[in-house]
Amino acid sequence: MFGARATSTSHRRPAQPGIGTVLGAIVALLLLPRPGAGQLQISRELRSALTARPHAEVRLGACVINLATGETVFAENPEMPLTPASSMKLFVMAAALSELGPDFAFETIFAIDGTNIVVIGDGDPATGDEKLHHRRGESITADFERWATILLEIGVKAIPGDLLIDESIFDDQWVHPSWEEDDLDNWYAAPVGGLNFNDNCIDITVFPAKRRDAPVLVTFQPETALVRIINKCRTGGEGTPVVHHPPGSFEYIIRGRCSKRWPFGSVSFPDPGLLFADSLRTVLANRGVKVAGTIQRKRVRLPNGGLPPSLSVLARRTTPLSDLLRRVGKDSQNLFAECLLKRTGFAWAQRRGDLDPQGSWSLGKEAVLAFMRQSGIDARGLVLADGSGLSRENACTARQLASLLAWTHKEGKGRLLYEGLSVAGVDGSLRKRLKDIPGRVRAKTGTMRGVRTLAGYVDAEAGPRYAFAVLFNGYKGPSTPYKQIQDRICRVLAGAVAPGPGSE
Repeated sequence: MFGARATSTSHRRPAQPGIGTVLGAIVALLLLPRPGAGQLQISRELRSALTARPHAEVRLGACVINLATGETVFAENPEMPLTPASSMKLFVMAAALSELGPDFAFETIFAIDGTNIVVIGDGDPATGDEKLHHRRGESITADFERWATILLEIGVKAIPGDLLIDESIFDDQWVHPSWEEDDLDNWYAAPVGGLNFNDNCIDITVFPAKRRDAPVLVTFQPETALVRIINKCRTGGEGTPVVHHPPGSFEYIIRGRCSKRWPFGSVSFPDPGLLFADSLRTVLANRGVKVAGTIQRKRVRLPNGGLPPSLSVLARRTTPLSDLLRRVGKDSQNLFAECLLKRTGFAWAQRRGDLDPQGSWSLGKEAVLAFMRQSGIDARGLVLADGSGLSRENACTARQLASLLAWTHKEGKGRLLYEGLSVAGVDGSLRKRLKDIPGRVRAKTGTMRGVRTLAGYVDAEAGPRYAFAVLFNGYKGPSTPYKQIQDRICRVLAGAVAPGPGSE
């Protein structure tokens, strides 16, 4: 079991405590979660916290399990299916660990076949991911640079044939049909492919020109010939720049006024494989390796998963599962969760004997449900539309989330899920929350309009570890009051004294 606490012993005779020490110990004990009457007090405090929600009609579900005993110590509407938002990712993380195993790594193959160069995808979302590359101290094109170096070292400076890309590991449904249209431009709704680069996004920044009313200057990454910038933005004056990306197009229309550097952030690109391939071709050309032909989509991998004998593998780019779990759990990176779901579905279909499967949302759903049955977790009420929680068709219960976390806690390979969660007051989506008890809560957040969820683990001071889930659905207005209730619940379970005003 992960997270075990170290203990120490001493053979020296302890000194007799003074009255101050005794009183201090009594006070400390009164503040800590305890069995029996203590659990009743915790239950009362949790119920009081939930009752304090500003809108009584808001639907809620909550469940808390003592991991030392397996006992459910608190439950409120635990069987009510609710929209979990990004907390849905916990089901995908757990199923992936079970199906793929903790030692799994995505593997993208770079090869030569005759006069062509070939890239065979494995659904890896991490190629060109800025956060992962920054952690290694390298640029987003570092893998492509390494591939260019390999070609140059074997004396290849020109490719007379084509650049072939094989994305057949996944189906060609890149965008989930239940994602809302207004979301599709955003990084969190980027399309999902068998080959992915730079989170399947274009990062655009505009700068004011030297002369007022002159067109602004525009830069973007990654470097690619695919993107068409239509610049209608002018320097100076009132207002701010805006970017419009017509659905499915390669056009990015920039309007408004600009008086200072303005990064738009990541805007989705509609064709993941093509962005990967053209960015690779650009890097190769910049390094002196010219591809004479065109980019072609072609199935290269054999139906049994093997490679054709004519293929000469030059490099295998790998990403360990642990890297994905951290991006999914700590940063709530949606593309990573979707790729993980599809890849889990592919592996599950292979294991049951499907001939030449392709990872898909439907296979991923089947894999998660099979995992739930195998784990003994009641899946009634669970609706899994996608892996990220972006779809409002998703639904689960508080008991399912808490039971999933409890099951994972018992499994040795569950450590990767635990370590992949955001640590309150330290990192990820919880870095600014619960700073008064840093490190005591590891959890997955979930937020969308009218939805605020939190599910994970709380370590009680000198007490048990709890698995918990708290879901709110259907509120109007700001979500802050519901976030504060969730934080209050964590503090109660941790045995912490409620903080004063201003310490949120």
